[in-house]
Amino acid sequence: MRPAIANRPFTIISAVALIGAGLIGAGLFTGCGGSSSKSSSPANGAGALSGNWQVSLTNTSASTPVVSTESGFLVQSGKQLNGTLTFQSKTCSGAGVATGTADGSAVALNVNQPGLGIQLTGDTGTASVDGTGAAVCSTGNGSSGRSCLMGNYALLASGCGNSETGTWSAFHIASLSGTMNGALTQNSTGVTSPASVTLQQGTNSGGASAQVTGTLTPGIGASACIPSGQVSGQVSGNSVILAVVAGPDNTIGTIKGQIQGVWLPLGNGVLTEPMLDFTAKTSSYNFSVFKKCNLQSGADPDCLTPDLNNPECVVDPACTPDPLDPPKCPGPTNPKCTGVKLSNCEAGKGTLCQSGAC
Repeated sequence: MRPAIANRPFTIISAVALIGAGLIGAGLFTGCGGSSSKSSSPANGAGALSGNWQVSLTNTSASTPVVSTESGFLVQSGKQLNGTLTFQSKTCSGAGVATGTADGSAVALNVNQPGLGIQLTGDTGTASVDGTGAAVCSTGNGSSGRSCLMGNYALLASGCGNSETGTWSAFHIASLSGTMNGALTQNSTGVTSPASVTLQQGTNSGGASAQVTGTLTPGIGASACIPSGQVSGQVSGNSVILAVVAGPDNTIGTIKGQIQGVWLPLGNGVLTEPMLDFTAKTSSYNFSVFKKCNLQSGADPDCLTPDLNNPECVVDPACTPDPLDPPKCPGPTNPKCTGVKLSNCEAGKGTLCQSGAC
């Protein structure tokens, strides 16, 4: 079987999330200036295929090959595989239950979701990186372990899209846990700020994604708009989305991106250095600051939004307004109701990696 080459694209999380944390650690990472660590021997025990996977499917039955992706988590118990994979295509997308077997080097998976079913058969292989930095899955289980899967698939449409056949490859994504350092560059000014993020990936329950939590810390000399605080989010395959709420002024931020450069050999070796990449066209980070303001004075033209965290700003539907006693009913006109104003403080690109030499 010829080596299978996986797609490199990664997507960084948009404004949905520094809240979703995985952003962080789940995908293929391209090298980030650090050397590859030595691989350990393959793990042959139960559970070797458990973890986060990024899957590429190439439709070879079409006149022009078309690539679609799946991602999600598998749990192996003995020879049994169970989990959830989210399928992405132009016509059909959604999460499906994955079941199958792993017997020696042979792997078989069935993914069932509304409107289609996918049968994947193949073998475990060894991941490597080609001259362009793309992940390559080759047959055989070398010193880096069974860090990828490859084979053929058949997609049977039953109400969504068209049936197809083709080849597939999948890469085992390392857990998004640990500290990554690097720099974030503001789009509008080009100002670069040092920053680091420490993440912890949650338990693998065989779902379409796993929770990621941690902290974001600006470095010395960083822009005042880079917040310091808790982050949380989700990781699936090589995509991660994180959200952050921090600071006395309630800074809210999102990070959208992909993980590049990490394939997890089953012997727990690492081929390349983990890196969070926020430089792609669809990737970014964005931080906004919500500052408290005096809603009632009218002195600040930007102070127009009631602070819904203040109970005095929430209208009581059971209260009858009394023009002689305005504070009687909570609401935006209540003198005790404060306001918040939004400052779109920072938006940009960046990379974070374990060595900091991204």
